[in-house]
Amino acid sequence: MNGLLYGMIRTGQGKKLIVVGEKETLFKDPFIGKIFHHAPSLKVCDLSLENTISLMELFPFTRPVSLLNDPLTIGTGDRLGLATPGHIRGVSKFRVRPVLAQQSIRENGQTGRNFKEVIADAAWSVFQENYREGYGADADHLKSLDEVGLALDAGVSMITLDLSEKLNFEAFSIPQEVIERRFKEEIDPGDAKVFLHLFLDKEFTFRGSRGDLSIRFSEEDVKRNLLLFHQAIDFSEEVYEILLQRSGRKHLFDFEISMDEIPFPTSPETHLFLMIALRHRGVRIDSLAPRFIGEFQKGIDYRGDVTSFRGQFYRHVLISQHYGNYKLSIHSGSDKFSIFPHIGEMSQGKIHLKTAGTSWLEAVRLISLKDPSLYREMHLQALSAFKEASKHYQVTTDICSIPQIEALSDSDLPDSSTRKTPDSFCTSPMVFCLRAS
Repeated sequence: MNGLLYGMIRTGQGKKLIVVGEKETLFKDPFIGKIFHHAPSLKVCDLSLENTISLMELFPFTRPVSLLNDPLTIGTGDRLGLATPGHIRGVSKFRVRPVLAQQSIRENGQTGRNFKEVIADAAWSVFQENYREGYGADADHLKSLDEVGLALDAGVSMITLDLSEKLNFEAFSIPQEVIERRFKEEIDPGDAKVFLHLFLDKEFTFRGSRGDLSIRFSEEDVKRNLLLFHQAIDFSEEVYEILLQRSGRKHLFDFEISMDEIPFPTSPETHLFLMIALRHRGVRIDSLAPRFIGEFQKGIDYRGDVTSFRGQFYRHVLISQHYGNYKLSIHSGSDKFSIFPHIGEMSQGKIHLKTAGTSWLEAVRLISLKDPSLYREMHLQALSAFKEASKHYQVTTDICSIPQIEALSDSDLPDSSTRKTPDSFCTSPMVFCLRAS
């Protein structure tokens, strides 16, 4: 390009960009680096944020894009920015588009990264692998307008809005007489009138090849759901308006709503209520992450009754197909092999899968093989962080069943680092304690 050759090399100081060409041309090249005068000359450049900007301008395929028109997508959640080349080689074998840069504010805090660095690591990996099919960048589990702004300024192409802090979870547990009082106190009379009109005396019927679904809402159902969602609906509308303003009223960002970290499973009725409410406000989403029945723990298979999961998942699919044809998003999707075939079959290949646990476990296993001392340090750090980290994830890790690290030989470490019990839940704290320092 422009008489220059571009490539990447691995050095003792890490990966570098190299630019080869005539000296005069190299001086005009936008990348910042050290020029070595030979014939031809060579420029060696760090993979800095400044050079990332030049990379995306010169090679547009390294810039994250919306994957709205791709029915099957997978988020790979590369925690340390080192596994993405392997992820690219994996997804290249299938008809799937990757979200290579996928992190939350919480995860960035644990690993000492930020959204710009996450995207930069993905961009350089895309360049290294010459992957030109398009990839996404997801700012996951955002809970405030400040976090949304931070992510958009960094250049993400996907916003995942976590509604968990905007929901009133008491709405489904308090007595009916309390519901009536709270409804009058908290809900705007105009909103109350509109939502009662939207739902009362109506039957919502969804027809599908595996059976039909019919939903009706009582007045109490409407009031409980509106108490649950009213702040979340306002918040979602506000964020959606920001996305439209940022994109010049064009739909250039993938917009996901997440409820997978709430205390109870998302019923089809609750799913439907939220979708109709958002649609009434003019909010268009591209994917929804309900909390499904059963357990979606990190890096292990699904725990729960698969038949019951099939039934509930099918009802969620019917609603998603009729109210915007958006994707259902499977969070903590690593290693859920017992339900993957059912998800693929019933979603008809329109799905978003979020993973990270498997890549992290394999990285930990590699460390235990190549640097046992570092693994031992990480293991002890994970144990010390376990209580705090377990507040953020659904886990049943049995600390008592973890062998004392001092009693294990170096050859025992690879198995113990990712050890699972016969009923397939992981006993290693490394599954979800992501603090590698």
